[in-house]
Amino acid sequence: MRQRGSIVGPLILITIGVLFLMRTIWPGFSVADFFAVYWPYLLIIWGVLQILEISIRMARGTGIPANGVTPGGWFLVLLISLIGFGMYKIHGPESWWRRVSFDQGMDWFGEPHEFVVATQTRTVGKRPHIVIENLRGNAKIAGVDTTELTITGHKTVRAMKGADADRADQATPVEIVQDGTDFIIRANSDRASGRVRVATDLEITIPKASSLDLSGRSGDVDVSALAGNVKISSDNAGVHLQDISGDVTVDTRRGDIIRCANVIGNVELKGRSSDVELEKISGQVTVSGAYSGTITLRGVSKPLHLDNYKTVVAVQKVNGQITMDRGNFAAQNIVGPAQISTHSSDVEVSGFSDALQISADQGDVSLRPSSAQLARIQVKTGAGNIELALPDGAAFDLSASTDRGRIENEFGPTLKVENAGRGARLLGAVGAGPNLNLTTDRGSITIRKAKQGELAAAEAEAQATDIPESPKQSGGPKPPKTPVVSKPHIVVDL
Repeated sequence: MRQRGSIVGPLILITIGVLFLMRTIWPGFSVADFFAVYWPYLLIIWGVLQILEISIRMARGTGIPANGVTPGGWFLVLLISLIGFGMYKIHGPESWWRRVSFDQGMDWFGEPHEFVVATQTRTVGKRPHIVIENLRGNAKIAGVDTTELTITGHKTVRAMKGADADRADQATPVEIVQDGTDFIIRANSDRASGRVRVATDLEITIPKASSLDLSGRSGDVDVSALAGNVKISSDNAGVHLQDISGDVTVDTRRGDIIRCANVIGNVELKGRSSDVELEKISGQVTVSGAYSGTITLRGVSKPLHLDNYKTVVAVQKVNGQITMDRGNFAAQNIVGPAQISTHSSDVEVSGFSDALQISADQGDVSLRPSSAQLARIQVKTGAGNIELALPDGAAFDLSASTDRGRIENEFGPTLKVENAGRGARLLGAVGAGPNLNLTTDRGSITIRKAKQGELAAAEAEAQATDIPESPKQSGGPKPPKTPVVSKPHIVVDL
């Protein structure tokens, strides 16, 4: 008898069709991102269907195929695995090609030739808008008490021949062009021949009330002591901003670090980079993108919204510190109501007193409120342990449950444990207090009394992260006494 075909092939076609239909209906839905994360489920479903088909045929007494998977099927398994793993690495947080640049690869060829950028001074008034276009090289911009724009620096031309370097230097002068109240600085690096690479490092002083708009190809950016808005966009840059009174926007495709300190206005970060450090921010903070290193937030005075690699955080204020890296999230001394959602990270929150909501697909959760005056707490994790350390004298109404795991209770018979199969529930109230709801599908739950001095140590740790107060708006920010020299950042893009 002719062997009946498998339903796996048609189901794969249906799955692919559904994915592209979702992309058509919801333009924000990314088929590539979805496949990069969930492609192993395709193989699992395929295997389960094959087992079901064989089982059904055995039950009916029909013919069973000699091989569960045909040679063509094994080829398709290999193809799906290679494509899926490759897309996961491409969309993952530590892809090496995100940290490289073809431009910087030219540093391997030719010899470097150094040239001096002639000093230029231009009267621009007290509140100009400074625009730096398509810069390739490092830039250090400082606001001072002046009405003039001053540029100095040096240029590095990497070329095989000295004559080619000389021609490239002459073809790429640094220019200042006025367009109304805008003063545009152009390094003109794109005018050089494709056989050479030009990097122009600039040191610029501008009036401290200026606003700044900088776009660049590569190179670090250091901006300090400005009262106006600052906007930075770059393909590859390390960004250091300090003593800024206006709003800050930073958009990078890649880089090593973004650091902002003493900012009175709002801060918005987007794009891709490695580490992020924000300290003493008086305005609202929005972080959205793909930052693969460590994110550190200290002293944020207004609402914070962070969305990075499936971790979403919303708090009203950060008096202490938030630290986030791959697989870990820690917060001390935050002001809520706070919401934390993560895919796969351990979460530790201490020194809080307002409402807190935590959702984790997998990861342990550890909580230590700052005082006996509790607020509503809701925790849900798919796979992970939950530990809640409560101060003496705390009043609360507790509901805790685990489907697979055990529950430990240090508050005595007031809270009653109910075992149910492989899981357990803990219910009860201590005094009259807010509802505490803790749920884990697979993991243990521990409700314990906070040890003496434990919360004080957490608060001391949070206070130790504070930095000096931001400069007052009326007096204006002061430039740093010691210039910050950016470290060279060499990247190769293949």
